[in-house]
Amino acid sequence: MSQPESKLSRDIMTALRARGVFCFKVHGGPTMMAGLPDIIACVPTSECPCQRATCRHTNRKHRGLFVGFETKTPSGKEPTPIQHRVHFKIGQAYGRVFVVRSVQDAVAALRGMGVTTPPDNTD
Repeated sequence: MSQPESKLSRDIMTALRARGVFCFKVHGGPTMMAGLPDIIACVPTSECPCQRATCRHTNRKHRGLFVGFETKTPSGKEPTPIQHRVHFKIGQAYGRVFVVRSVQDAVAALRGMGVTTPPDNTD
């Protein structure tokens, strides 16, 4: 990954983590599956802001969603055919993949899934 794209991925992961998302960077290599999104995340999908395993407001289990973020610079290329195939397979398994070109794109994707506020870690 190019330097600007690496910085973009780091900035996106900082924004995701600030909103209670578990995420990590995928570093490609000869033994890594081709076409994986740059960032893999488990996104809490409850609309409740507490983001705990069991909601203290409704006493129901929260759920998480597998989400991939394919980072591209604003002037970067589109995903490759193999990336499109992997993204499609993730979608078939009920995961989500977003191609994001800015931190704002990633945050908008979260907002579209109902993740709008940082977690409330107070009891």
